Amino acid sequence: MALQSRDCELLAASGWLAETPVRFRDALLERCMPKRYERGEVVYRAGDPAGGLYGLVAGGIGVVLSPEHREPYIGTFARPGFWIGEGSVLTRAPRLIGIQALRESRLAHLSLSQWDALVESEPDAWRWFAHLVARNERLALAVADALMTRDSGQRLAAILLILSMHGAPAPADGSVEIEASQDDLARLANLSRSSTGRILQRLEAAGIIRNAYRQVRLIDREGLRAHGFRKLSA
Repeated sequence: MALQSRDCELLAASGWLAETPVRFRDALLERCMPKRYERGEVVYRAGDPAGGLYGLVAGGIGVVLSPEHREPYIGTFARPGFWIGEGSVLTRAPRLIGIQALRESRLAHLSLSQWDALVESEPDAWRWFAHLVARNERLALAVADALMTRDSGQRLAAILLILSMHGAPAPADGSVEIEASQDDLARLANLSRSSTGRILQRLEAAGIIRNAYRQVRLIDREGLRAHGFRKLSA
């Protein structure tokens, strides 16, 4: 079963594919298969056999890291328009990270065999694949840079900005939903849960975010950039 036209339109208009030529974009999307996952369901785990690419159509997914001497944890969160799985496509080695649905989600799956067929028909496919690799590398570097920020308020604000910028364009009102609980954000920003809660409360009081169950809605991105983050420190 092929992707529905509305799903193709969303993926074509956001994230990685929006930055690629129409011919490549259409050729890739016509080879994708739709996948559905319930909240908490694993898409793939670290150590699973090599597989293809996944693009998030709707819902939210978490990127699960599995350090050698620590319990697995979610290292970042993705919004619709996000693509991942490029490492395994490139190396054909087992997966290094995992993906888990944070709520009911729809994804597009491009298998390894379909990627190989795409490469045969589209000479520039590897060029645009490299574009995806660089894009996800920038995301990882941005998170690493944010974690180097000493001030806790600035650090959490930087993480929220990063999470709001990778995925589908914001709706007309400019708000962005970030599928992450307070515990998730605390771990991602290397903060205690109590410190994270106090900073989020101050951001909400300033009208910059709205807290919800296992979710943060960023209402004013520019306000978050401009706010005096040092005053938010716990």
